[in-house]
Amino acid sequence: GTEETLPLTPEYLDERRLNEPEIALDCVRKELEREMTLAEKMMVESTGLLDRYDKGKDRNIGYIEMVVDHLRRQIVRYLWKLSYRELTEPRTRRLFLYTAMADDIERIGDHAVNILDLARTKHYRGVQFSQGGEKELRDIGRLVFDNLYMARLLLDRSDLELVRRITDQEEEVDIKTREARENHLTRFYNRICQDEAGPIFIEYLVQLERVSDHCQNIADYTVDLNGQ
Repeated sequence: GTEETLPLTPEYLDERRLNEPEIALDCVRKELEREMTLAEKMMVESTGLLDRYDKGKDRNIGYIEMVVDHLRRQIVRYLWKLSYRELTEPRTRRLFLYTAMADDIERIGDHAVNILDLARTKHYRGVQFSQGGEKELRDIGRLVFDNLYMARLLLDRSDLELVRRITDQEEEVDIKTREARENHLTRFYNRICQDEAGPIFIEYLVQLERVSDHCQNIADYTVDLNGQ
């Protein structure tokens, strides 16, 4: 029918290209973009379930996580094989930075699963966030998703302006997260929010903040990658 087919195996890692390091590394870059696109999709769907939970989407996220985890393993395996070839110093740097990127992207997927768990708990316990809390989460979420988008773009091109924007917004996420925690304590003290909403709200903030951290890591790697 209309269901989306998502291949489990890598699409760009060509074993025949391992003796051509520059081409092989470009194959890895493309696979990293695919891994990042899937992790970004997981984040979009899991955060959406906080407002409206759906069992079907819950299962879809679980499958995408399996694909992301598998891609990370295959990327690292491919890079390990490539490391036995004769590589220049810049290519060796790319190899190690791509390995680090694969790990950070997988961690973004892990945080998406953690958010999914929060959405499931919120739904089955009938928890509602306060209006103030909802607005804070939307504001922080917009910054995090913008950083995700820009981090994905950096996998394809060098852009110091994007790096600067990610860094600025990462700092803004940290500030807004601290403010949201303090505001939550005030709302809790004034009995504006539900008791059970607090732990879910705070943990959601933690997950968003960590996703933004991984975007900053990817931005920093791209700077190292291009010797900027």
